[in-house]
Amino acid sequence: MTTASSMKKLPKAERRAQLLEAAQEIVREEGTDALTLARVAERAGVSKPIAYEHFGTRAGLLMALFSSYNELQLATQREALASCGKTLRDVAGILGEAYVRCASRAGPEAGAVFSALSGTEEMDEFRQTLRNGYLKEYRDAVSRFVDLPADIGEPVLSGLLGAAEAVSRDTAAGRISYDDAVAALTELFTATLERFRR
Repeated sequence: MTTASSMKKLPKAERRAQLLEAAQEIVREEGTDALTLARVAERAGVSKPIAYEHFGTRAGLLMALFSSYNELQLATQREALASCGKTLRDVAGILGEAYVRCASRAGPEAGAVFSALSGTEEMDEFRQTLRNGYLKEYRDAVSRFVDLPADIGEPVLSGLLGAAEAVSRDTAAGRISYDDAVAALTELFTATLERFRR
């Protein structure tokens, strides 16, 4: 039901944040299949055209929702790297912990949203763009310490990213503790990258 307070004019960024919060609640409670722009508008207490104005399509909503998780993770990671990334092991721990922390904060719904981002060329391209962004972040973070070979450097980083995704999903689902997940990823990243040390 629409209320006067929810329909009041909000700045565009605040309205978008409100809609994304409503979308997160729907995914958390009912899963991604229940996520539509109409449901998000209803949950946020606004008219459907407002949701369509912000996201355009369900695919646009899914991409915006996952982008919000992504931005949180990258901001956390960059901040930690700038202040604490003094050794290869430090960097390995920061990369692993940033992924686990974001997945833990976002909960299992982040994985569900990422899984839902498939099936169309637009969403597949978005997923690949996200992965490419993470690979660049990883490469930049470790480049002071290691010299990755041209032929296998990208696949090595892709494997580390895949491990972070898998361990983080298990952590968000409660199958692995937060501390164990961070420790495991720190060891895995460090051991893998040590062999390429400069």
